[in-house]
Amino acid sequence: MDKWVLQVMTPQEWEHVMIMTSQNLGHVDLKVVALGMAVVPLFAPGKLRRAMEEAITKGLSLEICSVSMGVAGLENAEPPKGAVLQPGLKAVAAARAAGYTYFVVA
Repeated sequence: MDKWVLQVMTPQEWEHVMIMTSQNLGHVDLKVVALGMAVVPLFAPGKLRRAMEEAITKGLSLEICSVSMGVAGLENAEPPKGAVLQPGLKAVAAARAAGYTYFVVA
């Protein structure tokens, strides 16, 4: 099975990430790493949070940059269920070291 890590840095790209996730989950070992302002919508109730939580139950690894959370004032916010918090660039580097193909969603 192919292994992909998708880096998303802007909130505008979440719709594309959700499409990529729904089309490839189950066919590809998939990680999504959210950095920068892309972390903010994950903490709001709504479509994106529900979609990511559902995808996590189906095997998606969602990793949220803890540094970006702090910059956005979200250090005490509750992340989506099953998401992992860690510095985003470390998450990307670890995935690449583990053989994941790296994509920037832009």
